[in-house]
Amino acid sequence: MSGHRDELTSLFESAPDLMFTESPTGRMTRVNLAFERITGYSRAQAVEKSFLDLVVPEQKQQVEQILQDLKDGALPRAYALTINTESSGRVVLQVLLQLVAANGSLPLIQGFAHDVTDRRLTSTEIQLLEKTTELARFSRYLQFLHRLSTTNYGSLQELFGDYLGTGCEIFDVSRGVLTQWNEDGFTVRAAHDVAGGHPDGNGVDFFSARVAKTKKTFTCARTLEEQDTECPYAFYIGTPILVNDQVYGTIGFWAGQDAPLTPLHPQAKEVIELMAKSIAIAINQRSLTDQLAHQATHDALTGLPNRLLLKERLDAALQQAEVGSSQVAVVFIDLDRFKQINDTLGHSIGDRLLQQIAERLNDEVGRGDTLARMGGDEFTAILTGFENAESAVQQVRDLLVAVRKPCRVEAYELFITASMGVSFYPQDGRDAALLLRNADSAMYTAKNSGKNDFRCFSAEGIAAALEKLELENLLRRALENKELHIYHQPQVDRGGNLAGLEVLLAWDHPKLGRISPSRFIPIAEESGMILPIGSWVLNQACQQAADWQKAGYAPIQIAVNVSALQFGQANFVATVAVALAATGLDAKYLELELTESLVMRDVEQSSRRMSELRSLGVRIAIDDFGTGYSSLSYLRRLPADTLKIDQSFLHEIEVGYGRSQLFETIVTLAHNMGLRVTAEGVENAEQLELARQAGCDLVQGHLFGGPLSVSAVESMMARASELVDRIDR
Repeated sequence: MSGHRDELTSLFESAPDLMFTESPTGRMTRVNLAFERITGYSRAQAVEKSFLDLVVPEQKQQVEQILQDLKDGALPRAYALTINTESSGRVVLQVLLQLVAANGSLPLIQGFAHDVTDRRLTSTEIQLLEKTTELARFSRYLQFLHRLSTTNYGSLQELFGDYLGTGCEIFDVSRGVLTQWNEDGFTVRAAHDVAGGHPDGNGVDFFSARVAKTKKTFTCARTLEEQDTECPYAFYIGTPILVNDQVYGTIGFWAGQDAPLTPLHPQAKEVIELMAKSIAIAINQRSLTDQLAHQATHDALTGLPNRLLLKERLDAALQQAEVGSSQVAVVFIDLDRFKQINDTLGHSIGDRLLQQIAERLNDEVGRGDTLARMGGDEFTAILTGFENAESAVQQVRDLLVAVRKPCRVEAYELFITASMGVSFYPQDGRDAALLLRNADSAMYTAKNSGKNDFRCFSAEGIAAALEKLELENLLRRALENKELHIYHQPQVDRGGNLAGLEVLLAWDHPKLGRISPSRFIPIAEESGMILPIGSWVLNQACQQAADWQKAGYAPIQIAVNVSALQFGQANFVATVAVALAATGLDAKYLELELTESLVMRDVEQSSRRMSELRSLGVRIAIDDFGTGYSSLSYLRRLPADTLKIDQSFLHEIEVGYGRSQLFETIVTLAHNMGLRVTAEGVENAEQLELARQAGCDLVQGHLFGGPLSVSAVESMMARASELVDRIDR
């Protein structure tokens, strides 16, 4: 509102007549340029004096009496007074003094004066005196406007009310109203009635529509005897409130037909227009403040509350629950495989998908509860008002169902799931931070259990999560600390000859001892550490095979497992080529094992990548076949060399599930497609016989040894006949 204060200052400074204000302590606080010109005193000199100091001695008593009369309630009027100037001797002034209230404190003295030195009052000077009196009235208006423009309001409604009440006082009328325009017409935002009533309804301001349409101030003022069918009021003044040059609404003041005549002040239009400008600025400022506050507490993409607002609402929900002895559920939601959609289809599609999911979840959460976006593909819901934990769990199931529904984004039909974790107040935590942490932990339990599900928090779950986190931290240093080692499991042909070695990875921690791959490999894949570890294993395996050949051992094929993350890297083929070149190993002695589930994710992409690897001379094996029950017809499209049948087939045949025919059929079909077949998990003579009867080319399992060290493999290669004896028995 500084612009309006500047306008008021300009009016004060540019006035042709002398103007000043004086504090209750008897010192002038403000003077205009005319004061300096007429009296010869600078502003700095003036503020050291009172007006009485300037008055000639013979009139000081008269001025004191004038001031006393004003304090006693007398109306202001003009007097001829003589003052001493700084350098020009005496001048005669026509002076109007008045008292002005100053925000509840002692009244200020305000003076207006016209220089009439050495002249009798002519008709022109009488008119000037009248103008001075009029200026005094206008100054009173300026005082009101100054107060309005410098007051800090707690709300727009408070501001509207004060402006209307002050406007009624300025224009000496009984009613004022402020309206807001919308598509359905005008809505009353605030109204003031001096008599204490509260006018409302469509006809509260007869001229609102006219003022808004013309975007101009409209006035009418008449005597009671005048008949004017256009104006139903004795007095009216109204003006539009323009925000960014658009009509926000109107502000208007009026007196009824039975009210005494209120003459229209010449500056009345200027006054109400200044009021409207001040209101418009306040509306703009509040809109900007609200916008900034919304941006600070809401997510820009989805419009949902963000972390900051979620924390506030969760704290409030917990306080209310404590008072009412009720429960609160915190649900942590993480979308499954969202990154794959983002990376494949682009962030624009990903953002649109997030918006759809956010809208669905928000609809399920319902009114009174909160759904917030935590960032990325993570959301958190606060559920309250449920009767028991079972009803809250049902609501979580509804959230899961809502996410699973197909999403249409441009030309794509997308399917996505979510993993969710739930914690309850008070049993799982009594503060927001602990509840959020426990819900997050429960969500990771759901994700590690296969995704597309939810888990409620449990102490056992958090213990497992902490153990997993500890293993992840230790694994990050395992390579650096040389704690990882490779071992080998023999692969034996029908004749009992050592035909190959599958490379196995072991982790020997100095304190925890031997850590099973089933524990640390999933962690390595989740964290991305499988990339450096996998590259290290590949290089170590190739180097060891090359070293054996250099040492004089017969060349033997080695098989290295490849993770999905490794296989998906754009430079994976180059990584394999570098490992072969660096170690000098012939590519035909390297076989890469890809799991059935890995290659079936995207058969076309897998086929291209496998062809690139085979062009190096590397052999390809499909590992764990049968766990996903993929159609054998897909194998025709894959450039593979070996099919490794999962150990579950042999184990189920042995315990009597009668699947030997299926096992034999798979081997036959694989042979027809030119694939070599390996039976995994051979642990005893019965399983070995089943594999031989089915026609498997190779077998491997603990019957021929568990994970063997380099020295143990070398001993085995030196005693190759022992394997033949074992398979013949």
